[in-house]
Amino acid sequence: MGNGIKMRSAVDAVGRPFPIEALHAAHDANATIPNLFCSDPNCRKAVRFVPRHQQNRKGRIEPVDVPAYIGLTSGSMHADGCKYDAVKRIALIVDQSDPNFVSALDEGKRDLRLLVLHNGLSGKPLAGNALVPPGAPGAGPGKETKQFIPSGKKLDSYLRTTSDLLALRELCESDAILAAQLTLRFGTKRIAWSDFFFTKDSYDDAWELLRKAGGNAHPLALVAEVKSHFSSKPDAKYKSTFLNCRSLYRKTDIPDTMESFEVSVLHADGAWLGSFSVGSTIIMFGIWEYKEATESRRKDAHDDTRTITYITHKLTLKPKFKQQILVAS
Repeated sequence: MGNGIKMRSAVDAVGRPFPIEALHAAHDANATIPNLFCSDPNCRKAVRFVPRHQQNRKGRIEPVDVPAYIGLTSGSMHADGCKYDAVKRIALIVDQSDPNFVSALDEGKRDLRLLVLHNGLSGKPLAGNALVPPGAPGAGPGKETKQFIPSGKKLDSYLRTTSDLLALRELCESDAILAAQLTLRFGTKRIAWSDFFFTKDSYDDAWELLRKAGGNAHPLALVAEVKSHFSSKPDAKYKSTFLNCRSLYRKTDIPDTMESFEVSVLHADGAWLGSFSVGSTIIMFGIWEYKEATESRRKDAHDDTRTITYITHKLTLKPKFKQQILVAS
């Protein structure tokens, strides 16, 4: 797997454009696909077409869908200045970010401080620690970054930076380039990108991380496909709307028993949640809540002589700011 941004078009050796739809039509017709190159005239590095396919993952009920894309060939990198150069895009995002949120390290690397984002989203420091405002007597070096709760323009800047980085991550084939440029920190703890950014096939990992953290988890980002919307009845005492995403189903070692991992967003603004259409791919980030697993039993939809036990795990986001949900490109 390459480390670049997934592309929607490429060119052949003489510069003729090949959009991804044309490449897929050729693939489906068993036609020859020419050698492909990056469509940016300042780059023209070799790329490859990857047709849509499904991957079977261990323990999964359903295979994972992988949409078609065009990516770099193994070991290749885009030329400097190419519009598909992920390193350049990262640099542009972090150069415009607040240094309290993205701080510079040696050799060009940066720290992304998830704790200040956590404090801004929750309105309180982690684990009940007392607030130490910037510049306060006795605050000490670095303490203000750990305990300070950003507000107003600062928090808006942190949300914008996070959104831009997550949108870029979703476009990339893997975590590799972002991990090489950005180290995730939660206080003094280093966080792996795989423990921050979760696609549907890893919802079980996100749930387990939240369970183990016991209310002290760092902010998480989940990518999901919108499945449905549900609003409370007009006469309900509390008005709320759920945006429900497609669940992950996992096999177990127990006969006729399976696990599900359900992802939802809860917010009072039903019109806003409804603006994310069914079938669209969204990225959600913030402080997630989880519920302990519950069991239920019901008849198999395809065999009424068989009863299935479902073990359900729920993950819920209650966003404070609308910047916490974005549509994937």
